[in-house]
Amino acid sequence: MHHTYIHTDLEKMIKSFRYDAHPMGMLGSAISALSTVHPEANPSLMGEKIYKDKKFTNKQIYRILGNTPTLAAYCYRHRIGRPFNQPRNDLSYIENFLYMMDYLNDTNYKPHPTLTKVILNFH
Repeated sequence: MHHTYIHTDLEKMIKSFRYDAHPMGMLGSAISALSTVHPEANPSLMGEKIYKDKKFTNKQIYRILGNTPTLAAYCYRHRIGRPFNQPRNDLSYIENFLYMMDYLNDTNYKPHPTLTKVILNFH
């Protein structure tokens, strides 16, 4: 789950949006900005050969799948005026997302298992 952590530059960028900015607009911008903090994934710098390397391509997929819940939670928290919650490695993918969205100050906080299960089974 080490791909859940985002660069501090992205945190600063999200904080720079107006308090009333729409979270989806912030999320789209943040996902676009991911390419600026990973120059090794830029074909104009590294060449087109990067697309032929399956291991490299998978790393980029894992990176975006790992970063997106963090970015979405940060955009939501910024919109409602709350500080960001760093991802936790001891929670599942969905539990971690719910934690980053909802955690305030309960030291024993864990997302409700029913809510986690509903999101997991949502199609």
